[in-house]
Amino acid sequence: MSDTLSDAEKIRNKRLAKLQTPAAPAGSSAADSSNSPPSSSTPSRAQSPARSTQLNGAAPEAPAASAAVPESQLPEGKRIKITPTASAEALGPSQPAGQSPSGTASPARINSPARVDSPARSIPQNIEEFEHLVLGSLFSINLAEETRAKNSHRVDLPGLRHELLAEDKALRLHTGILDQAILEAASHVEKQQPLDYLLPCWNRIQERMKKPDPDSRKWEILCEAKRLCLSYCVFAITMPEMFGTESSDESPLARQLLLSPDDGMRRGITPEFLKEVSGKFEDDDSLKPALISAVEELSGQLALKDANGEFQPYFTAMRSLVENKAIAAAITESSIFNASTDPASFEKATLLGPWFRLSPLQPKVTMSYFSSPKTRDQGFILNSQSSLRMMQNMLQWDLDYITTKILHASPEAKNRFLDWVATALNLNHKRRAMQVNPEEVASDGFMFNLTSTLDKLCVPIMNIDFRKIHTFHAEYFQRNPRIDMRDETKINADQHASDAFYSKKMEGNSNFNSELFFLTIAAHHYGSESLTSKLEQLDKDLRHMESTIAQFETERQRWVSNPVQLRLYEQALKKYRDKLDLGLALKYSLQAVLLDEQWQVRSIEVMRHVAVWLLRVASGKNFPQEKITLPLPEQQPEIFQNLPEYFLDVIISNFKFVTWAMPQTITAVLGEELVMLCITFLESSSYIKNPYLKAGLVSMLFRGTLTRPGGHRGVLVDLLNSMPFANDYLLHAIMRFYIEAEHTGAHTQFFDKFNIRYEIFQIIKCIWPNTLYRRKLSNQATQNQDFFVQFVNLLLNDVTYVLDESFGAFKTIRSIQEELRLEGESMDPAARQQKEERLASTQRSAKSYMQLTNETMGMLKLFTAALADSFTMPEIVQRLADMLNYNLDAMAGPKSSQLKVEGNVQLMVEKYGFDPKVLLSDIAKIYINLMNKQNFITAVARDGRSYKPELFEQASSLLRQHQLTPEEDLRRWDRLRKQVQEAKEADDQAEEDLGEIPDDFLDPLMYTLMTDPVILPSSRLSIDRSTIRSHLLSDPHDPFNRMPLKMEDVVPDTELKAKIEAFKAERKALKAQAEQMDTSAD
Repeated sequence: MSDTLSDAEKIRNKRLAKLQTPAAPAGSSAADSSNSPPSSSTPSRAQSPARSTQLNGAAPEAPAASAAVPESQLPEGKRIKITPTASAEALGPSQPAGQSPSGTASPARINSPARVDSPARSIPQNIEEFEHLVLGSLFSINLAEETRAKNSHRVDLPGLRHELLAEDKALRLHTGILDQAILEAASHVEKQQPLDYLLPCWNRIQERMKKPDPDSRKWEILCEAKRLCLSYCVFAITMPEMFGTESSDESPLARQLLLSPDDGMRRGITPEFLKEVSGKFEDDDSLKPALISAVEELSGQLALKDANGEFQPYFTAMRSLVENKAIAAAITESSIFNASTDPASFEKATLLGPWFRLSPLQPKVTMSYFSSPKTRDQGFILNSQSSLRMMQNMLQWDLDYITTKILHASPEAKNRFLDWVATALNLNHKRRAMQVNPEEVASDGFMFNLTSTLDKLCVPIMNIDFRKIHTFHAEYFQRNPRIDMRDETKINADQHASDAFYSKKMEGNSNFNSELFFLTIAAHHYGSESLTSKLEQLDKDLRHMESTIAQFETERQRWVSNPVQLRLYEQALKKYRDKLDLGLALKYSLQAVLLDEQWQVRSIEVMRHVAVWLLRVASGKNFPQEKITLPLPEQQPEIFQNLPEYFLDVIISNFKFVTWAMPQTITAVLGEELVMLCITFLESSSYIKNPYLKAGLVSMLFRGTLTRPGGHRGVLVDLLNSMPFANDYLLHAIMRFYIEAEHTGAHTQFFDKFNIRYEIFQIIKCIWPNTLYRRKLSNQATQNQDFFVQFVNLLLNDVTYVLDESFGAFKTIRSIQEELRLEGESMDPAARQQKEERLASTQRSAKSYMQLTNETMGMLKLFTAALADSFTMPEIVQRLADMLNYNLDAMAGPKSSQLKVEGNVQLMVEKYGFDPKVLLSDIAKIYINLMNKQNFITAVARDGRSYKPELFEQASSLLRQHQLTPEEDLRRWDRLRKQVQEAKEADDQAEEDLGEIPDDFLDPLMYTLMTDPVILPSSRLSIDRSTIRSHLLSDPHDPFNRMPLKMEDVVPDTELKAKIEAFKAERKALKAQAEQMDTSAD
C-alpha cells in the first residue's frame, strides 16, 4: 500500500473526520440546556476526553471488500482519529475491526479501541437499556445472534458483532459504536443505495424527537444519533463510494427526492432534512454542488416526459427544495440554470425549463384527450376541455409556488430568475413571425406557462386603483433592460431614431416592479397572444383542410379499378385526416387553456395597467389622479415614440379575443381605461405610426358594442354612453380615423378602409340614440367645417362606390344565370365550370358590397338628419344630389328589373342582404332629410343625367304601394317632388335668360357658370371655388398640371367675378326690357 494518499482519499478522510464533533458529558451544563429539541441544528457539545478511533479498510476503490488491517500496519497518514462523545465512552465501547466468524473480511467501518472508564458509569442501568433499544429501533439494526430471527426485518450487523465478541464486549448498542453500525448497515443495503437505509433512519429519529424527553441523558443520546445519521447521509450524498457503491454519474440524491416521506418505507426527503443539509453548505463545500447536481438530474429526467406521464413527483420534489431559501438560491447557481441559447431546446436544456414545459398543449396530451375529435359530440369536448383546464391550473399552481420561493430566496436568485425569463423571451422573437417553424422556437405550452406565471406574480403590484402604477419606471428602457427590443417595430420611431434613443444610458437600477411589469408585457406578446393568433389562424386552416378533404374524397372513384393507385390514395387520405385530427385536437386544447376565466381576469388586469401606463407616458399626466384632455401635446414624449408596438398590440389582441370568446369577464370597471386608450390615440392619431394599430383600437370599441349571447348589450355599450370622456371625444375621434383610413399605405388599403369604416358605423349606431352625442356633433360641425366637409365627401364616395359595385354585381349575376339557364346544358364542361366559378365569385362580392351598402346608407340617413348644413355645402351638395338621383333611377326607373336575381325578393334578402324596398325607402329618407335646404333642391333639379319628374312620380307610387314610409314622409315626398320640379323649371328659365355664356365664364371642369372664380397658383387657370374645393377633398393636386395644391393657396379672381356679375346683370336687364316691351305691346 502506498504511503502517499490520493486526492480522493484525502477528501474522504477529511469528511470522515467530521464525525469527531464531541458531545457534552451527561450531567454537564450543556446537557442540562438541551432538555428540549433544537429546531434547526444539532446541539452544541463541549470537548470531552479524547480517545482514538481508527478506520481499517482497503483502498478507496473497494472499501467494503477489503480485509481488516491492524493499526500498527497502517501508514501513519491513513490513521483517521475520530473523537467520540463523552456519552459514547460511558455507555459502551467500540473495538478494532476484525475478521467475521466466517473468516471473511468485514465491511469497511469506523473502529474504536478499548473503552476507558469514566465517571459516567454512575448513570443508571435503565439508560443503557434505553440506549440499546432506541438505537436498534431508530436505525433498524440487530446486533445479537439470538435476536436475529426475532428482528429479521432489521439489518443484521455480523461484522460489528464479531468485533465485540472477539474483545469480550457486551452485545449492546450505544453511541460509541453507532458510527460503525451505521456504516456497516448502509454498506449492505440492496441495490447499493445507502440513502434507502439512512433516510428512513433519519425520519424515524425526527419523528422520535418531536416528543422531547425530560431526561436530558436520553435526549443527548437522540441528539447524537441524529448528528451521526445526518453526517452519514451527507457522506451518502457527497461520497457514496465510502459505502462500497460503484462509481456512477447519477446523483444518489435525485432518486430520493422523487420519493414521498410517507411512501411506507420513509425513504423520502423531508423539509427538516433539507434544512439540516442546507445548514452545512458553508462547512462542506461539496454538499451544495451535490444537491445542485441532483436537481440537474431531475431536470434532465423531466425533460423526457410529457403531461401524460408521471410528472407530479418532480413538482413535489421541486416544491420541497425551494421551500428552503438556501437551496432555492443554490438551484439558481447551477451551470445549466440559464445556459442554453437555442430557442427550441431552451425548455429542455435549462434547469427550470422542463417544469415550465409540461402542458396540456403538448401534442401527445392533446391527442390523448381528443382522440378521433371528428366523432366526438359537444358534451365530450367540453368535459375533456374541463379536465385539461384542471391539469393546467394544477401545473400553474406548482409553477407559481416554485417561482415565488426562488424570487424570495435571495437578491441574487431573483436576478438570475429574471435573467432566465428574459432569455426565454429574447430567444423567441420568431414566434411572432408571419410563418413560424415550430422546430425553431419554444413550445406553446412553455410560453403560455411563462406568461401565466408572470401574470400571477403581478397580482400584488396591480390594484384596482392603480396605486402602484408609479413604480413602473419608464427609465427602465435606458437602464440596460433585460428585454431585447432592437428588432421590434417602434410605435412612432424609425430604426435610426430608436438606436439613438436606446444608446443613451441612464444611471441607476430598475426596481423589481418595473422588471416584472415589462417582462410580463413581452411574455404576453411572445406567449399567450401568439396563441390567440394561432387559434384564429387554426380555425381558418381547419376549414380549408375540411374542404380539401371533402374534395379529395370525391376522387375515390377514379382509382377504384387500380389497386395500387387506390392504396396510395387511401394512404394520402389517411395522412390528411390524421393532420385534421391533430389540428382539431390542438384547437380544442388551445380553447381549454385560453378560455380559463381566472387566467383571463388576471390577463385583463395586466392589460388595464399597460393601458394606464401608456396614457401616463403619452400625456405626461399623473393619470388617473390627473385628468387627460385631448388632443395630446403636439410634442410627443421620446420614450413613447420608442416603445415597441407590441405594448399596444397585446392590449388590442387580448381585448378582441376576450370580447369574442369570454365577454362576461369584462366589467364596467375593467373597461373604462381601455375605452380611454382607444379614444385618446384615435383622436391624437399622429402618436401612432402604424395605421393597423389604430384600426385595432377601432376594433376594440366595435367588439365592445356587439350584442352578447342571450341578447345582452355589448360590454362597452353602457360605458360609451355614460363616460364623460367618451361623450366629449369619441365621435370626433372615430370620424377622424374614418378620414385617415382612406390611405393606409398597404396594398390592401382599398379593402381595409371599408372594413374599418364598417366597424366605425357600428360604433356610431350604438351611441347615436344618445342625444348628447348628436348635440356635440352639431356644435363641432359648426366650429370645424373643413373637417366635416372632408368626412361627408368620403362618405359620399363610399356610398357611390358600394352602390355601383352592388348593382353591377347583380346585373352580372343575372346575366350569367340567364346564360347558364339557356345554354348551360350544351356548354363545354370547362367553359361551364368557368362560368359557375365566376358566378360564385360575383355572388360573394355582391353579398359583401351589399353589407357595406346597407351600413353606409344607414350612416347617410343618420347624418343627413342631424347635419343637413354639412351635406348641403356648395362643394358637396351637387355630388350628393347626382348620386341620389342616379340610384333612385336604378331602383325605381325602367332598369330596376336588371337588379332582380334569384327569382324573388326573399331569396335576395337571405342570400345577399339586398332588399330593394328597404333601399328605396332609405334613399327617399335622405331626400326628405335635406328637403328644407334650397340649394339641395336646386342641385337635384340641375342633375341633367338622372333627374326626371316622372322618376319621382314612379318612386312616389312605389313608396305608397308597398307602404315603405310613414304617411307623413309620403306627404313630404310629394312636396319635395313639386319643389324640385319648380326649381327645375326656374333653373331652365334662368339658363334660357342667360342665353349663350362666354367660355371664359364657364367652370373648366363642370362647364357651369362660375359664381366665385379663383385663380390656381401654378396653372394660372380660373375655376369656381366650390369646384376646386370639391376636387381637393379627394385629390390634393392642381387638376390641370398635377402640381400640389392647397385651398388656402388659391387667389380670388375678382376681375373675372366682376365680369361675370356684369354679364348676368346685362342679361337680366335685357330680359326685363324684353318683358316690358311685351307688356307694352299687350
